[in-house]
Amino acid sequence: MAPEISTRFPPLPPETLRAKAAHVTVAGCMVACGVLFVASAWDEVSCVAGEITSSGPCGIAIVAGGSLVAVGIFVLIIGCIVLYRSVRRPVSADGADGWRVGQAIVVMVCGALMALMIPRLRCPAGTTLSPVFRFCVNQDVAFPAPSPGLPWKFLALAVGIAVGTLMIRWRSMPIWLASAIVVAACLGTALFTVSRTTGIPGFRSYAPAVVVVTPQLVAQPRLRRGPTSRRRPAPSG
Repeated sequence: MAPEISTRFPPLPPETLRAKAAHVTVAGCMVACGVLFVASAWDEVSCVAGEITSSGPCGIAIVAGGSLVAVGIFVLIIGCIVLYRSVRRPVSADGADGWRVGQAIVVMVCGALMALMIPRLRCPAGTTLSPVFRFCVNQDVAFPAPSPGLPWKFLALAVGIAVGTLMIRWRSMPIWLASAIVVAACLGTALFTVSRTTGIPGFRSYAPAVVVVTPQLVAQPRLRRGPTSRRRPAPSG
């Protein structure tokens, strides 16, 4: 009797060892990023009035938390599916090599997301950024907000594209190096995203006060060395 072939879970096409490592690495990063997004957003959407979350007082990032929890669940589900398929695909020297290019595209996407999350405008201390006209305002002054973050946006995008292109062109890149680049790009982008939206879980949002101790500029009067004796008035009479 011929052995029965399961039609419920048909065999998947084989892939090379390099593609297998890239497949598993990307899937694991997607699962980790999804868990991070859900944990960070859940800290915000499940708090009660008066509590302090990782983004500050409860409710300050409720809109970002609701969006991030949906994105986190979606990324987590897709990551689990990709991870399951990566485990089932056999390894063959003549197999497909598509995930080697796929991990490079993931690095490029991380560079683009990092560029989007970097703030472009920044106001000096003592002023706030107006949400409509993009002015730095306070009770006394109002001026157009400077944009020191614009060069960093272009730098993050350029680095992501350059590293991704290098990973595509360098076919013999060591597997450990390619995996390390993907993990650093994915986790770095995810941590920066949650720090800009709902905060990193376990880290409270506060600004530590920096106390600068400077030497006194006013010279103190010098003390005389040695004991000083006071002259007593001579007794009268």
